[in-house]
Amino acid sequence: AEGPPHEAMASAVDAAVRSGVLMIDTAQNYGSEAAIGDGLRRSGRDDVFVLCKVDLCTRSREDPRRRMRRQVTESKRKLGRLDAVALHWPLLLDAPASEDDARSVRADAWRELEAMVDEGLVGCLGLSNFDVELMDEIIALARHRPVLNEVEVSPRCYQEELMAACEARGVRVVGYSPYGTCWLAKYFPSFVPWPAASVLDDATVAAVAAEAGCTPA
Repeated sequence: AEGPPHEAMASAVDAAVRSGVLMIDTAQNYGSEAAIGDGLRRSGRDDVFVLCKVDLCTRSREDPRRRMRRQVTESKRKLGRLDAVALHWPLLLDAPASEDDARSVRADAWRELEAMVDEGLVGCLGLSNFDVELMDEIIALARHRPVLNEVEVSPRCYQEELMAACEARGVRVVGYSPYGTCWLAKYFPSFVPWPAASVLDDATVAAVAAEAGCTPA
């Protein structure tokens, strides 16, 4: 993916970190890692937690172990450090695959990520967009258990059962899109009970913001 302009992103990261932001979340396919790395170096801070997500593909396109090694190596070179690496999606993104094939790819990918933890290349491992069943699949085979699951969480997209399952398993929830339009509702409207409208456009949020004298954000 093509990321935002390099200088704009680097300057934004530098300013955010200098203002107290202590976690940066990115992914291989965002196209933003080089700029984020430059911003982190400019800030002079070494206490920012850096999370990067890597993705999966069919075995015929690229061996999952090789793919994990390649993506993590590239991400670390650009970012300068990797405190955590997460599987971005449980799906194989390049083509449809049987559940057995997808499960096999996830297992091999996770084992290679674990090897990189053993080598000190990565601090810890996590998941992203994994439901309870898929999270348990990884936990069952893991030597290094996932420490986080990054999922969409907002007042509208409130995945209570998933968050409770994560807590019960000692997996931290990292929430994304806290203000924005729910992508689940936008692209899979039959999958969730809430609408795709942005939380910032909600009438209750607007009323509270007006009463507090601030913007909905």
